Amino acid sequence: MENPVKKIIYITLGTAIMSFGIINFSVTSNLAAGGLTGISLILFHQFGIGTGVSTLLMNIPLLIVYYRFTGKAVFFYTVFGIVLVSGFLSLFEWIGPIMPNLQDDMILAAIGFGATVGIGSGMIMQFDGTTGGMAIVARLLKEFFGTPVSKTFLITDTLVISASFFFFLTITDGIYSILAAFIAAVTLAKYQEGFIIGYKVLIFSEYNDKICDFIINELERGVTFIKGTGGFSKEEKKIILTIIDRKQVVALKKGVNKIDPGSFVSISHTYETLGEGFTFEQNMDEVMKKNLEQQVRKSLEQEVLQSQEQEGGIKNEWKSN
Repeated sequence: MENPVKKIIYITLGTAIMSFGIINFSVTSNLAAGGLTGISLILFHQFGIGTGVSTLLMNIPLLIVYYRFTGKAVFFYTVFGIVLVSGFLSLFEWIGPIMPNLQDDMILAAIGFGATVGIGSGMIMQFDGTTGGMAIVARLLKEFFGTPVSKTFLITDTLVISASFFFFLTITDGIYSILAAFIAAVTLAKYQEGFIIGYKVLIFSEYNDKICDFIINELERGVTFIKGTGGFSKEEKKIILTIIDRKQVVALKKGVNKIDPGSFVSISHTYETLGEGFTFEQNMDEVMKKNLEQQVRKSLEQEVLQSQEQEGGIKNEWKSN
């Protein structure tokens, strides 16, 4: 179970970063946004209503409905996130712009807005938090009508940004707003995928033991053997699985090719790699480690079998038949 204090700290930091970006990049540079944030920006530019106040008021009726359809823990973190983002928006409005005026450099403003919203949202979502708004609407529509969450976000964001053109947004600023939204989406996706990139390697060879020794002794990486069955020959094969970092890719390919030039090597990205050798989180409970290894091994065995069935068998049987 995750530490609730850690959750609260990260959600707080995430809402602070996101609110900072909204006030210091969006408000000052006339950039639009989707969802309730976009509506609060329209109200700010059109009527002078503070973004923090409008965000809180618009979320109250959504929370009343949402309370009936969610658990207490989720509801608490939702309320917590809404109160925090509303408070930080009001705080940064009161402090005033901290960043220099970027209306003469709208690309930088779009990058700043997109990056802060993406990072802030990523930190909030990583610890099961939310800032309410259209996230609540999307969940309710999915609950009652089965509407996909992504479809709800796409429709509402399009409507809100389109409406912004009638109140404060120019065509030029609209283009930069779309750029900011794209940067926010990419940043959020990258944050969720993880920044510790590794490479998953599957090796099919008749010289498994030699390759295994090479990986363990030369590259200092662990090796797991997976049982596979040839789709054509129905023969059982032993497949090598290992995870390496980007600096070891060339060395691994050269070493494996030297041992067995006829081997088949599959290398794919692993967007987040956790565990010994990749992070400092080396004190996981042993039971958790074993369970995780079993789940990963089972998943990879299924993946290998599906791959073999689609391709009609891997290279070792390829030549013998």
